[in-house]
Amino acid sequence: MSGGLHILVADSPEGAGRDLSVELAEFPQGASVRRHAWNGDEQGLIEAARGADAILTDYVRITPGVIRELENCRLISIAATGYDAVDIAAAHAAGIAVCCVGEYCTDEVADHAMALMLALNRRLFDYRDQVENRLSWAWDEISGLRRLSGQTLGLVGYGRIGQAVARRALGFGLSVIAHDPYLDEAPGPNPVSLVTLPALLSSSDIISLHCNYDPGTGAIIDRSACDAMCRKPLLINVARGALVDETALVDALDSGQVSAAALDVLADEPPALKGHPLAGRGDVILTPHVAFYSEQALHQNRVISARNIRYFFEERVDEVFRLVT
Repeated sequence: MSGGLHILVADSPEGAGRDLSVELAEFPQGASVRRHAWNGDEQGLIEAARGADAILTDYVRITPGVIRELENCRLISIAATGYDAVDIAAAHAAGIAVCCVGEYCTDEVADHAMALMLALNRRLFDYRDQVENRLSWAWDEISGLRRLSGQTLGLVGYGRIGQAVARRALGFGLSVIAHDPYLDEAPGPNPVSLVTLPALLSSSDIISLHCNYDPGTGAIIDRSACDAMCRKPLLINVARGALVDETALVDALDSGQVSAAALDVLADEPPALKGHPLAGRGDVILTPHVAFYSEQALHQNRVISARNIRYFFEERVDEVFRLVT
């Protein structure tokens, strides 16, 4: 490891000027640190990254055009669990390693998914509107609630977060099935069956997404997927906004094919909420991409992503938390 290491911290605009004391404590000793507030300007990012040996970023888009100009860069460390903002194939071809934070908010995301599930199933926001806006205190004003126990929860993606949701859901008496193309059988002691995606769509009362987004595959919840939902399920997405075709979801909600939805992520973020077709609906709960958040999780994310850089340049590659390339 050289004391002349140069690190670029590339933040999305909302992170510009944030305190870096946690990262600075974990970076290799003697490293110089430069900052860049990304505003979508690819050339600006290229200029900021010139001479950088490593880049620490979150959701800044690092395209093949940027990667071609990274003459010194050996590592891109992503302070997130997903890595779709970085063109992995281009980085691999350029000999640039990419790592991300494989696990730092599993409990938070699983808890958030369950909170959204309970809020939808128990119609909490409808009751809040009844009491606070209509000033009505009648138990039978809202009808059609179903007992959660005995319903079938379908998990699309059965990694760490999916498994954490399953453990919680089983405690509420739900039957749990999962679809994950990367697994031959469901790991762990949970009584969860792996099924095909069509089987999950057709037999689930609640569907919760816990998978990565693959641009080559596109949205998992599209019009055909909604048409296959025989049980008019609740839909929860705490994974990636692009997993859901929002136009198809609006149509499915309008037709009753999907009973209600709770989304922590949208296709475009930050979204233009005024006039957004999923905002202001009584059958949709939106939260602003906060499922990951607790003070403990945020601190752990920062430590891991910065420490990954130190481990990599100390040639302790086996200790890099999640090396993608």
